[in-house]
Amino acid sequence: MKFPLSTVWLAFSAAVLAEPSVTIDAGTLQGGQCDNGKNGVYYKAVPYAEPPTGKLRFEPPKTYGKYPNGKLNATTPANSCIQFGGSFLPGGVYDEDCLYLDVWTPSNATKDSKLPVKVFVFGGSNTNGGISTPLYDGCTIADEGAILVSINYRLGPIGFLGLDSAGIYGNQGIQDVLVGIEWIQKNVAAFGVVLFGQSAGATDVFTIASFPQAPHLINAVIVESIPDTQLLLNSTLQSTGASYAKALNCSVGDKSCLQSKTVTELQDAYENDAYLSEGLGSVSHVGINNPKTHSFWPYVDGTVIAADPSTRGPQVPMVIGYNQQEGVLDTLAKYNSIGAAENATAAQYTTFLRQNFGVAAAALVEKYYPLSLFEALTGNSTGLAVFEATATVLTDAHFKCPGYQGAVEAARRNVPVWTYEFTHNSSCVWLDTMSQAAVSYYGATHTAELPYLFGNLDFDFTTSCNATSAEYHLGEQMRGLWTAMAENADPSTDAVQWPRFQITKNGSSTPGLIIGNSTEAGLIDFSACKLWDQVNDMILASNSTATTTTRPSSRPTGSSTSTPVSGAATISTGGLITFSAVLMGLAVFV
Repeated sequence: MKFPLSTVWLAFSAAVLAEPSVTIDAGTLQGGQCDNGKNGVYYKAVPYAEPPTGKLRFEPPKTYGKYPNGKLNATTPANSCIQFGGSFLPGGVYDEDCLYLDVWTPSNATKDSKLPVKVFVFGGSNTNGGISTPLYDGCTIADEGAILVSINYRLGPIGFLGLDSAGIYGNQGIQDVLVGIEWIQKNVAAFGVVLFGQSAGATDVFTIASFPQAPHLINAVIVESIPDTQLLLNSTLQSTGASYAKALNCSVGDKSCLQSKTVTELQDAYENDAYLSEGLGSVSHVGINNPKTHSFWPYVDGTVIAADPSTRGPQVPMVIGYNQQEGVLDTLAKYNSIGAAENATAAQYTTFLRQNFGVAAAALVEKYYPLSLFEALTGNSTGLAVFEATATVLTDAHFKCPGYQGAVEAARRNVPVWTYEFTHNSSCVWLDTMSQAAVSYYGATHTAELPYLFGNLDFDFTTSCNATSAEYHLGEQMRGLWTAMAENADPSTDAVQWPRFQITKNGSSTPGLIIGNSTEAGLIDFSACKLWDQVNDMILASNSTATTTTRPSSRPTGSSTSTPVSGAATISTGGLITFSAVLMGLAVFV
């Protein structure tokens, strides 16, 4: 069934010219032509809101007006928003003037083409990242006949500070994405729109999908590796905002003081505010968020976000899924920062659990994920066992089970939902902070699906490696499924029939799609998620705090098999790490 949008949209068409151009309400955009023989054009750094600077800092976005002199050169990368995390930096220029979007469209598109539109929201802990990252280039998607739009949004305290006493009401980054979607409604002629996001972007996308107006904005959503469906408590964010104001030497009621600070002062306060390193889930590299975590994140403000998405659920059809070894990247980053991971101790595993879940819940988690079982799988190496146990807990608690909970909420409301598990081990690395020599150890870790979804499998920094023909085919299949979700609000295609999610007893044998060396219908085991529901309840009922930890500097500068654990937890055994080969600085998109 088709789900055409009812709004009458203006055409965002491109003539086949050496220098393509298009005229919209704001003026005429001068774009560029994709290279390597791809039949696509792009328009980069297209403003959708006024620069959120000066008196507009911390305020809701203000819709952009007209281009100066009626024209805009849209061929150079957009500024990235100010970065507050150091794990994944997009490069280029960082500036508060960053509310731009990028558009890729087939060269022969016209106002009557009515093409499917994929709207992407990037990940990066809502503290770092940006649309100008080469991984997100959309020429392949345009060449295949769809439109891609990627949206920049404000990050960290600039994008998520809430402080009612100062008249700052938070969720600025969420409002940025909403205004970006409104720009698309106004300027892009489309057959259907799917909003998709990865990691923190997935939380933002899931949040927007829960809004009452979601069916009027988009056809469907795709939620990749979501770290949370449950947002921060209002009280948590107010306390975090008050502490941050104090770190900036501002009173909690002085908006002008907060708006007057330089970017450097904002970043220094973020790095030096001890409160941001306290509380459960605030641990550097391996923090597992909960509604009480001291962070800048979407929260239920009663206005922009009137109800928690975890209880309201999505209002449009949804795909939601995770990668089999999500926790590997964060765990590697953790042990790179504290010493060689092979020297990790059982005490460090216990500390990791207590810092994230509190003493009582940590004891429950450690019983379910006992180190002894991981030692049996790693030749009785305690260091390797600690690594594997930590990565498995991260995968289940931080990505797999939040996705499952989101799927359950959709199914309970009879909203169509499909789930997937991405299990493919890539031939080539996809981030320039990864080592090609260690590629076999990463497995299907966090971010591993992204190069397939954008069709960007070969990068300059991997000149010694080329993706296989089978991997190119896998990417074509995946992009086809994502496009089908935009067109039909159903991800199945003629080649791939994706079974609908069903709630099963204890989460076992759940129908879904297994994305490995190819895509095929299968069963996914979510039985561990019952434990994480219980842990979440214990955290919300407790007043536990974690030991203060040192925050990292945020300043820019073969297929797996699974073994059941205690009848419930699952240990991934396909990516055991030879640590001497892979201990390096790693990018993380949490």
